[in-house]
Amino acid sequence: MQAKKTKNDISDRELLRYNRHIVLPEIDINGQLALSSAKVVIIGLGGLGCPVATYLAASGIGALYLVDHDSISLSNLNRQVLFTEKDVSKKKVVAAKERLLNLNSDINIETFSGEINKKFDISLIKDCDVIIDCTDNFTTRALINDISIKLKIPLITGAALKFEGQIAVFRNDINNMPCYRCLYPDLPNIVNSCVDSGILGSVTGFVGTALATESIKLICSFGEIYQSKLFLMDLKNNNFKKIDINKDEKCKYCK
Repeated sequence: MQAKKTKNDISDRELLRYNRHIVLPEIDINGQLALSSAKVVIIGLGGLGCPVATYLAASGIGALYLVDHDSISLSNLNRQVLFTEKDVSKKKVVAAKERLLNLNSDINIETFSGEINKKFDISLIKDCDVIIDCTDNFTTRALINDISIKLKIPLITGAALKFEGQIAVFRNDINNMPCYRCLYPDLPNIVNSCVDSGILGSVTGFVGTALATESIKLICSFGEIYQSKLFLMDLKNNNFKKIDINKDEKCKYCK
């Protein structure tokens, strides 16, 4: 968690840079200060993680902690908009940090080039304010959920495939709220991936910007958040719906 800033800490340069935020009454100076004091973990720098990281960096988030184990391939470039052809074969966290600091040199960025598994050192992210899960498989998402519960940090999660996407916000920082495992008590054995099924690149941008927006709303405390709701997006047919996520009283993870 970043040191909390006061109105006296905001510079003329920041007032100019974030003016379009500050004139919004829902954000104002206090909201911008909240953003600059926040630290957000982004796990997965693929099609979702790239727009999330870009918009949070541009918004003036105080610190980002980027987690990904992968390197950039040519097939990533239809949707992973942080990267260019010159970045192919580079580690995603390395290329992403470079691009994001070029966008906003005032923010702090830390990276972890590795997988989220049971051996992951959760002390690395214990001081973060929000965890954003941009991974692509149920097993990793479940582990991230468990880490979020253990550290009592809100979790925002998203997924995209073909022309569809979904997001949800789990307030694992609050007692008696449903978690990701309440939504998926039995993790599916068969997982479709964009390698097999495909993905329209712009769909990941749509879902990723929605994830970034939810995190900003959460940090600044305004608007309706998809808390304990699953927001489903069918962008091929322009169908959108929200589904309530109920707490599973038998869930042993968020009991």
